[in-house]
Amino acid sequence: MEFEWSLAFHSGMSAKSDLRAAVDEGVPVGVVATLLDLSKVYLTLPRHLDNGGAVFVDSGAFAAFQKGETVSWSRVFQVYESILMMTNKPEGLSIVAPDVIGDQAATLELWAEHAARVGNWIAAGARVIVPLQCGALSAGELLDAAKEIFGTERFCGGIPSNLAAMGVEDAATLHHSDFHILGRVMITDDLRAKLDVLLANNPDATYTSDANWLRSRLVAISRAKTEAAPNPLCKPMDSSRTRAVRAVLRVDAYKYKQRA
Repeated sequence: MEFEWSLAFHSGMSAKSDLRAAVDEGVPVGVVATLLDLSKVYLTLPRHLDNGGAVFVDSGAFAAFQKGETVSWSRVFQVYESILMMTNKPEGLSIVAPDVIGDQAATLELWAEHAARVGNWIAAGARVIVPLQCGALSAGELLDAAKEIFGTERFCGGIPSNLAAMGVEDAATLHHSDFHILGRVMITDDLRAKLDVLLANNPDATYTSDANWLRSRLVAISRAKTEAAPNPLCKPMDSSRTRAVRAVLRVDAYKYKQRA
């Protein structure tokens, strides 16, 4: 069956020039909390939200896992809460709850430790994505545990797309109103199979995703940077990188339902 995301976040936009281009184009942007400076946290991202934009802020847990590093959760939480404090439209903000990649038991411990704080984000209007890591509990049982820990169903079930991701049978245990695929926008055969069972059991749910948009488009951006002459309509502060990313976004942005 045909499928289109409700929103597809263009992740990898933490750098100033890239974020400026994405915000100018009005696309849903994805950034990493630990890579943001004060200007982005207090000005750029809140303004994008206030203008009706959508923002996905990743905790950086997967990157830390790949590098064998420890996440500074206090720093991540400070970024989340600062953006929430500065925007008038928190409903456009998606943030990722604390988790440990591939470790369900440790993830449950983090949820219990920070349950009150996560509850405050939900109450403030943010869309909190709760990653469902594999382990002793099925995905459905883990989702139920999250509802009990956080005292609400008003969060998004996050489905990891990395090597420790859940299988089709596990995905079939999920019943919820809101799902986010972490780290994958392009629909592979494996993701298609999981989406099929999710859609069968949750036909009216919201489905969003994020993936690094820049990584596979560096050649196109480099070419646009070389070929594109400065446009007199461009903002004086625009860098050649900003102009190039903007140009590529205009012809090759992710497709999703809310895009005109």
